[in-house]
Amino acid sequence: MVETNRRHSPRQNEDATIQLILSAKHASPGRGQSESMPVKMGNHSQEGLYIETRRALEPGSNVRIKMVSPEGEHLENAYFMRDGQVIWCKRVGARRPPRFGVGIKILRKVVQADVLTSRFR
Repeated sequence: MVETNRRHSPRQNEDATIQLILSAKHASPGRGQSESMPVKMGNHSQEGLYIETRRALEPGSNVRIKMVSPEGEHLENAYFMRDGQVIWCKRVGARRPPRFGVGIKILRKVVQADVLTSRFR
């Protein structure tokens, strides 16, 4: 059986901790408008990424991903915000507490900065 790669762009393996922001609809009860949680990213491409989390995410749900800008790429305290959609979610191994592998399709990318540098003064 020949395995085919249906990806349009190559994946880059990169272990990093990123922030996943869930809307109020998908957040834990009592969390308010949204919930932010750290997750481990295993790889990414221009079109998607693979993360592992302690919580199952529902396929079809929309998420927001916050990733710190690589050091030296931006002078400001910049970060990338990506809007994405959960495509699949599967339990990873028999670990306790459980871990879930999640495939996310990137829908939109934005670079944001917390503060502007003094060059605009």
